[in-house]
Amino acid sequence: MAQSQPHDKIDLEWTDDDVVPEVVYPSLEFLFRQMLNLTLEEVDPRRGELILDVGCGKAIDGAHLWQKGASVVGLEPSHVMLGRARKHLSTNGAEVALAQGIGESLPFKSHSFDKVMCKGALDHFFSPGQTMEEIARVLKPGGEVIISIANFDSLGFRMGKRLYPATKYLCPSMTRERKLWELPPDHTYKFDYPFLSNLMKQHFEIRKTKGISLLFGVPLLGNILAKLPRFISYEILKVLDRVARPLPSLADVILMRCTPTRGAR
Repeated sequence: MAQSQPHDKIDLEWTDDDVVPEVVYPSLEFLFRQMLNLTLEEVDPRRGELILDVGCGKAIDGAHLWQKGASVVGLEPSHVMLGRARKHLSTNGAEVALAQGIGESLPFKSHSFDKVMCKGALDHFFSPGQTMEEIARVLKPGGEVIISIANFDSLGFRMGKRLYPATKYLCPSMTRERKLWELPPDHTYKFDYPFLSNLMKQHFEIRKTKGISLLFGVPLLGNILAKLPRFISYEILKVLDRVARPLPSLADVILMRCTPTRGAR
């Protein structure tokens, strides 16, 4: 699995301004929603649990966990995003403790957390392996880590690459857009199913794996779905999502729930 060179500098002013494009097609909106819902469902926060959200961004996910009764700590390196998190939390009244730090060096005692969540952030870290080692360290015995990450070897991205020569001929404006299957500049690693599985197995036992969404990245699919009545486009996306569930290697997003192996410090 190809990966980029690790970055020595951590962007303390990173923002998510470029994550969502100006035009959001139904396929992207559905993918984001399902990624959130299914990740939180897999975390399954319980009253009294202490949960760490690594790469918490604006703490939107952490607020959802808190609303379910969990005690939540959000970790984020960017002071800009931490500022936005504080604003979001003050607006909705959620009580999420925020800390500035990086996944590769978690500023917490060993065996502190019942669960750790990392949604859509691991491919931004300079060392995912070191991050997994740290997550294993801070989890209590029998604790769980829940990871969800974009799959850059998804069926949709594969089809997008194959069909690109034809689609740019039919739709020349596509040449001005970033190719979805290419690694964005703020990513440090390019994840796929084998890469994530091998990474997790170094410190964890994989208990469950799911695929989320299917065929995002197929040229013009978003345009076509946008022209259909909303309920029809979402029924199509729901069917594709159900097909993706047992096919994480082909899905748009990979979701894993793991527990530390014996010997994880």
